Amino acid sequence: MQLIESIQMKDGQYVNLPLHQARMDRAFERFAPSIESHDLGHILPNIQLDGTYKVRLVYDLDTEDAEYDIEYAEYLPRNIKSLEVVHSKPFDYSMKYADRSHINKLVKQSKADDIIIAIDGKITDGSYFNVVFWNGTDWLTPNSYLLNGVQRQQLLNEGKIKEASISVEDLVYFKKVSLINAMLNLGELELDVATISLPKTSG
Repeated sequence: MQLIESIQMKDGQYVNLPLHQARMDRAFERFAPSIESHDLGHILPNIQLDGTYKVRLVYDLDTEDAEYDIEYAEYLPRNIKSLEVVHSKPFDYSMKYADRSHINKLVKQSKADDIIIAIDGKITDGSYFNVVFWNGTDWLTPNSYLLNGVQRQQLLNEGKIKEASISVEDLVYFKKVSLINAMLNLGELELDVATISLPKTSG
């Protein structure tokens, strides 16, 4: 089984590494308890790169020595101007699996720049990001998330966002949505909630 850690490197420094390490540790505990989790501080090379880079680390838990593949790419933000809510059957993406076939299938069903996935009427995540909604007072993120991203957890730790139950019908009560992931902090990519298209039914 292959899993991924997508890590931000800013001016030669890895960002939120303890949270990435904690997620990797949970993956080893769940899927390969006989293998000791590896230390990201030892796996990731110490290289100096100016600017912001996306570090994609793929690791395989099917081997005793957990093989790793590391790629560095200069970060180029995606231009997201439209979102569509897409309904899905329940599926597991509680770990950052390399197999994204179901998510990719959902993306192909939409003509928007990206999607927000709804399961059993509840808002979960986007295709590659967690979502946080502004109601005029607080930033709220769904407690029905698929993957607890490191940026999401960091913002919860800092008290900048709160968890809440958010259904598709609740979207009308919010003003804007911020897309967050390891490369995107709160407020860096925002859209007006009124621009979100509602929803299609899918498998």
